[in-house]
Amino acid sequence: MKIPFIQRIIQRHYNHFDEDEKRNVTIFLILELMMIFVIGTWGFGFVYLEMWEMFWLVVFTWIGYVLLFFGTAFWGLPFKLGRSAALMLALVITGVPPIYYGMETMITVHLVFVPFATVLLFSRKERQAFFNYLILVLLAFLVVIAWNLLKGPLFEVPADTFRFFNTVVTFDSMFISLYFAYFFFTQNAEFKDMLATEREKSDRLLLSLFPDSIAGQLRDSNQSIADSFENVTILFADIVGFTRYASHMSPNDLVAMLDEIFSEFDALADKYGVEKIKTIGDSYLAVGGLPLPDENHCQAIADMALEMNQVIKEKYTIKYKLTLRIGIHTGHAVAGVIGNKKFAYDIWGDCVNIASRFEASGHPEKIHITEDVKKLLGDAYVYEDCGQIAIKGKGMMHSYFLLERNATKPSSIANSDVSSLSPENEMG
Repeated sequence: MKIPFIQRIIQRHYNHFDEDEKRNVTIFLILELMMIFVIGTWGFGFVYLEMWEMFWLVVFTWIGYVLLFFGTAFWGLPFKLGRSAALMLALVITGVPPIYYGMETMITVHLVFVPFATVLLFSRKERQAFFNYLILVLLAFLVVIAWNLLKGPLFEVPADTFRFFNTVVTFDSMFISLYFAYFFFTQNAEFKDMLATEREKSDRLLLSLFPDSIAGQLRDSNQSIADSFENVTILFADIVGFTRYASHMSPNDLVAMLDEIFSEFDALADKYGVEKIKTIGDSYLAVGGLPLPDENHCQAIADMALEMNQVIKEKYTIKYKLTLRIGIHTGHAVAGVIGNKKFAYDIWGDCVNIASRFEASGHPEKIHITEDVKKLLGDAYVYEDCGQIAIKGKGMMHSYFLLERNATKPSSIANSDVSSLSPENEMG
């Protein structure tokens, strides 16, 4: 429960406290104000009934709470010292009247509120001190009961006087009960809001690390996540010249430049509906066609690759002598989440290995693609035939450089027969 002027006090004098301690101080200040009001009404009741033997105790206690409030709020009184003094005063003002006038006085009921206050004023780290105060409250309650059973009250009070005074105390008790009810209601609401906020943060974090559907599965299920995809297109990109350039950069500048470049690539991945898988040093891995199937996966990767090349040429080639080397292959792959700590969504298969080797065997500023990719893209793009190249584990493969879109042809993959491509079924 937030009260503006008390929040200002907390920010000014207790901002170095942790959240639990700030909550305790807030409740303490509110309870002090409440006790100033409640004991003030008792004082008027004692004056009206001319019960002077208790009036001076009430005045002493009321002044004590006023001083404790201002001391804790404005004068630098240590919170724990103020809390101890306030609890002692609470035991005195609720324990002495029943000894004077008997258990019939409703003030005895207020002894019940002292344990509630004790619960609210201690943080989880102060368990031992909390139990010590609870034992003290229990002993005070037993002393009051024992006194009344063995000796009886010190003063006899007429029944009419009791009725009037108990009416005043009942009003105070109702006031305190309403406060506690409101406090727990607002605390519960704040706790639910906090849980919702933390859940939102957790969801945002998952969505920043995983595709939407995978994040949902991770959040809602403990089962392992693994899927087979018959038709996906893999893009490997490596920043050529970055290792040499990085040797002359400070760590901060190095990370800042990589972040800038990869953020540009991430924006392009969003633009073309491509899934970024990971970065490895100065390399970038992305996939089209997962986690949801997309018949235009190859075209999306091709368009993204062309624009990635353009971004590097325009912003980084002249100034930093950086270029991009890209390899693309299409086929079958398996994707899933691995690991218990720092788990990650990754992809495996011959398709991935071939795309990586086409990137490594390519040329700076070139997009090196397999014949399967060319078949899928059709005549919507312009190519340069590179002939046969040797690929480790696969033998000789025909390769091409993807140069640009074909301005005279519509962008379409309808002419390609996806099913005619043989998926790569072996894991690398």
